[in-house]
Amino acid sequence: MKLKNIEIALATIILLLAVYSLLGSVNGYLAGRYSDSAYGRELFKAKGLPFNFFINYFFPILIKYVAIYASFIWIACSLPDKFITQQKWQKAVLSIIAGIIVMWLLFVLSDCLNRPYDDYILPESLFREFGVAVGMSGLMLLYEFFKQLAIWLLKLDEAKNSWKNNPLITNVIWFVLIWGVTLFGIILLRPYWGVGLFIALIAPCAFITYLLCLYFLIPKYYHQPEKGAFWLLLTLITLGINIPFNGFYSGRAAYSGLDFLILFLFIWFLQVAILLPLSLYLYKIKKERSAELTTLKTELGTSIAGLQFLRSQINPHFLFNALNTLYGTALMENAEKTGEGIQKLGDMMRFMLHENNQEKIALSREISYLHNYIDLQNLRIASSPNISIDMQIEDIVGYYEIAPMLLIPFIENAYKHGISLKAKSWIIVNLFKKDDTLHLDVHNSIHPEKENDPERCHSGTGLENVKQRLQLLYPRKHELVIRQNTHEFFIHLSLTLTSQKPL
Repeated sequence: MKLKNIEIALATIILLLAVYSLLGSVNGYLAGRYSDSAYGRELFKAKGLPFNFFINYFFPILIKYVAIYASFIWIACSLPDKFITQQKWQKAVLSIIAGIIVMWLLFVLSDCLNRPYDDYILPESLFREFGVAVGMSGLMLLYEFFKQLAIWLLKLDEAKNSWKNNPLITNVIWFVLIWGVTLFGIILLRPYWGVGLFIALIAPCAFITYLLCLYFLIPKYYHQPEKGAFWLLLTLITLGINIPFNGFYSGRAAYSGLDFLILFLFIWFLQVAILLPLSLYLYKIKKERSAELTTLKTELGTSIAGLQFLRSQINPHFLFNALNTLYGTALMENAEKTGEGIQKLGDMMRFMLHENNQEKIALSREISYLHNYIDLQNLRIASSPNISIDMQIEDIVGYYEIAPMLLIPFIENAYKHGISLKAKSWIIVNLFKKDDTLHLDVHNSIHPEKENDPERCHSGTGLENVKQRLQLLYPRKHELVIRQNTHEFFIHLSLTLTSQKPL
């Protein structure tokens, strides 16, 4: 919500409050609750002129209210966008003069209707109301000047405004500013129901309503597909809050049961009309900042991964040449398993070098890497009778993409902690796709870690890293379940995939 829209909303609300206050006088007049001197009736009587409440009192005041409202909308909300920001100074000055003239003529009309008993009303009114119109326009221009100055200073010194980083302080400041302007408008109107009592009871009520909207109702219920629950809870909760505060105030201020009901509902609606849009606006800003922070975290993780990738590129060709030499030597010595292991290790290193730095890779490449890793690990345990390895890895049909090295930490963790050459061990892996969701189940046995194990202090680091990657890369698109007992460790991962056509 732009500042201009907030200004228009506040000005409209203050106008409605003014009209409501004026309607209170209508109610009192029609009910006969007035003295002979009320509304200037005695001045009409002294001149022998008939007094009409609506022509001589109601409409003159209403005309002034509308004139001030329209001038504010024009000077504070429309003028900056139409002329000032585009530096059309001549048109801006002419439009201000035209606005002053229109306000002046409306004020003169109001004064002439309000005081027809004055013999010199027109010349006096022309002179007096011109000064009033110029003064009112000057105040509005002064307000616009300070507003633009504040906006400029905030933009200039935005980095130094540390209070903006505290959401609670920011939200309270917004409430104080907007509700303060509203209360200021009420004080200027001098309503017949009492300003002090209004501020003492309605301001705390409004603040509680504001906090509940911002921190409970909107985050929990506003974004649900069915908005019925949100509006029902909003109505019930805000009415419940208003009953002790607003109910007491309206009961003291109203003259009758109907007046009480109208005043109570109007004040309740006023709170919701002001505070709900404000809460939605601040909640939207909060969500945008949260999304921006998540993006920055993702970019930071990508930068760190890129740095690690650059480090891993140090003399990669030397490593591949060395592996090729070892592979050729193994074949010459008829060590087929050794040669196979070296070949798979080379494929894994190429994967790490060329594909690990990409944001997404083909799911088939990730699965191929899994096969190479599993085959390489199985070479060292193939002759162990106490070790059971059961791999059920489905061949995925279709082209899907996945973040690289996302599945391997779970398999690596199973081989690292689930294999013992001295005790019964097992690893069960089941990888399959159902609809557009990839499922991975890993069971592995658990063995006590040795005191002198150099990797003991780093146990669980790989799983924590992959948890963070899942949160950053697949928010609300994954489910990770980890369970452990004295004999077995189990993980289940469900991941929503996106099907794309290969380039």
